[in-house]
Amino acid sequence: MLTDVPNSGQLHLLGATVGFFAAGGVFSLARFKTGTNGFRLASKICLYTGIAFGIGVLVWHSQSRGSWIPLEDNFDTLVWLALLLSLFVAYTQRTRPLRGLDWFVMPIVILLLIAAAVFGRTTPHEYLDTTWSWVHRVTAYGGALAFAVGGAVGAMYLIAQRRLRTKRVAPGEGLGSLERLEHLTLLSVTLGFALLTIGLITGLVKVLKGGNPLGPDWYTQPKVLLTCIAWVVYALVLHSPINPSFRGRRTALLSVVGFVLMIGVLIAVQLMPAAK
Repeated sequence: MLTDVPNSGQLHLLGATVGFFAAGGVFSLARFKTGTNGFRLASKICLYTGIAFGIGVLVWHSQSRGSWIPLEDNFDTLVWLALLLSLFVAYTQRTRPLRGLDWFVMPIVILLLIAAAVFGRTTPHEYLDTTWSWVHRVTAYGGALAFAVGGAVGAMYLIAQRRLRTKRVAPGEGLGSLERLEHLTLLSVTLGFALLTIGLITGLVKVLKGGNPLGPDWYTQPKVLLTCIAWVVYALVLHSPINPSFRGRRTALLSVVGFVLMIGVLIAVQLMPAAK
């Protein structure tokens, strides 16, 4: 029987995926403490094995529900987001390694996978089953993904700057140059802001055209308010290149605040069902 609900086997495979990602993080920290290359190799093996297991979860789940279209249920959506983030880490660390990136991004990956297990038994709240609503979901989740990267790198910037100020940086322990971290933060936020703007516009159009499940007071819904606040915060981040007062630390701090708001949006979407 075809079903959207993940079965016990898929959940066990998901748990193994979380275990490999967590083990990779432990090995990465051990390498940081000891400088042993063996831990670096073990961390990579765990990362790539976790990605392979995650892909296996998606394939198994898609086959079980009889559809290969992504983002059709919460389980599929959250696993996709986690895998895309983990692939970003793997690609970055292979092409232009940034020490410590996995310490900040992989916890987000693990939380997304745990959320997939918790919220995986329900389908996402949607407007209408149309191309327009599909674009809304893709851009909204894509924006959240980019903001996750921006928030993680922003946190790295704040820690690296503090270590430099307190002169606690030892040889080989850097988290990357502040300039590179700031550039990556702005790049991630720029992409996320563009996607979030498209998501806001498509959602607003659906509301105005009558495909509105949020009720007459839709503009007071927590997910709407939090999304608008996050949009304003990221708009400030994007103005940092032309406003020196927002460069560096403030940009990083705002990117972290914005990501926290996006987490609030995702929680609101899951825990506060739309009005019927």
